[in-house]
Amino acid sequence: MQERHCNKNCYTAPSNTNATPGCAQQNTKMPLDNYAYALYYQLENITVAANDSIDFPLTAAESTGDFLSDGNQVQILRPGVYYVSYVINIPAETTLTSTFALQTNRQNVLGTERAIAKTGVDTPTTVTAETILTVCTPISVRVTSTAAVTIIGEEDEVLASLFIKQLA
Repeated sequence: MQERHCNKNCYTAPSNTNATPGCAQQNTKMPLDNYAYALYYQLENITVAANDSIDFPLTAAESTGDFLSDGNQVQILRPGVYYVSYVINIPAETTLTSTFALQTNRQNVLGTERAIAKTGVDTPTTVTAETILTVCTPISVRVTSTAAVTIIGEEDEVLASLFIKQLA
């Protein structure tokens, strides 16, 4: 788990966003509807170059102004403590050998690396990882693969998802 320490109580959102500046005060409770959340996903096919990130071009849910996504990575704009998880579903007929990892600002988050060696005759496999991040200033989050990977799924099959939920 990566540990970050906040030196400031307030932040200013980048000028190229619609986010509203706000304050993150430790031990301040917010109503449940004020927490940031996002769920991004990828359907049907995933193609990733070695040491590149998985695309999450589709948004299932996202709180307004708290995230910026270009499909390749997500910026968390609001300070706070976040639960972040990823899921990769690999169909039975897929062959691949790689290590997947969650990254913040292009650095692997300790404990989120998942090595997989799978043949096309194995059963379907699900790769998951989760962590808690303390965000003080905007950071980028992405899921990467150490090897070139192609995963072919069925129509409308969710092959990968990235979930982000603010806890405090």
